[in-house]
Amino acid sequence: MNVYLIGMMGAGKTETGRALARQAGMKFIDLDEEIERRTHQTINGIFETQGEPFFRAAEQKLLNEASGEKGTVIAPGGGIVLDPDNIARMKATGTVLYLETSFDVLWQRVREKRDRPLLKASDPKQTFLELFETRRPLYESASDGIVTTDGLSPEAVARKIAELYLR
Repeated sequence: MNVYLIGMMGAGKTETGRALARQAGMKFIDLDEEIERRTHQTINGIFETQGEPFFRAAEQKLLNEASGEKGTVIAPGGGIVLDPDNIARMKATGTVLYLETSFDVLWQRVREKRDRPLLKASDPKQTFLELFETRRPLYESASDGIVTTDGLSPEAVARKIAELYLR
């Protein structure tokens, strides 16, 4: 069984995924990191030179590949839920968990980041709020379970996931 950690940028998918994989003796794949490794470009660079559609296609290709693994924690990018085919693929090959994090906590985590292409806007906080409000219902409907992360370390969130979903 694979475990997919979905949620907004800043929800802690990567760090929680690493912690969960360590705790559960599973493999870990961060789709954004793998895309960067394979394309030899940052996500920002991909968005700037090839555009978001190219990135989304690369993300889907890699998701399809990674979903063939067994016993793997997979951390996709925050926009993975924008395509219903991605949701169907994750649900068919594992457990999909939404790392639910409040907007204020998310904003505190991402507001100073310069590597988030979707926040390169004249009003990044408003842009982020709009993303949050658009994506939250998608995360909720795509998930098999919701794990609230506010106030918890990635290790604590990973323990909570292991206790609730990996028995």
